Amino acid sequence: MTDGHFAPRGGFTAEYARAVSASTGMRAEAHLMVEHPLDHVDQWTDFCDLVAVHAEAKDWWRAVERIEARGARAAVAVRLDTRLDRVLGLDIPVLAMSIAPGHASTPFNREALGTVRAARSASDARLVGLDGGLTAGIADEVTSAGANWLVSGTDLFSDGGADRWRSLLSSSRAHDRPVAKEAVDQAVSGSAVG
Repeated sequence: MTDGHFAPRGGFTAEYARAVSASTGMRAEAHLMVEHPLDHVDQWTDFCDLVAVHAEAKDWWRAVERIEARGARAAVAVRLDTRLDRVLGLDIPVLAMSIAPGHASTPFNREALGTVRAARSASDARLVGLDGGLTAGIADEVTSAGANWLVSGTDLFSDGGADRWRSLLSSSRAHDRPVAKEAVDQAVSGSAVG
């Protein structure tokens, strides 16, 4: 979800995402691309297993504390120009952005692979993700860099996208990588996304 200030307005409302999650029985996660995440986390933690906030947002660390206090898993998203030392000291998932937040359909920026590598080298156990411009065609390179959480929107839901991602998951090479198969299966079959 976006607020029109931190990122251009777009995404799903909490009410819509909750309804999709409830009607499908699938788990949900949210990526809050908002200037004041603390104002929004409660409505998402009511039904999401994981809620990501941006390290560039105001009082993001308080939002992380609130997410955890409400029983959801907190994650922190970082833009390409954000110094990772702001977040690597925390024992929470890191979501590297390859594009400017809220700018769907923007091509993948390879510089994000450096962010993924740095987050992975800081912790082998950490959930490390990549969001923005991700296609099935580069997923292997992204997981080789250390990502074990892939966020795809435009490619997944484009013409033939579901088939491309299913093919990736069924290949033996993809199963050797730390791809979150369950999460991709849910997305392909229509899970709730925020």
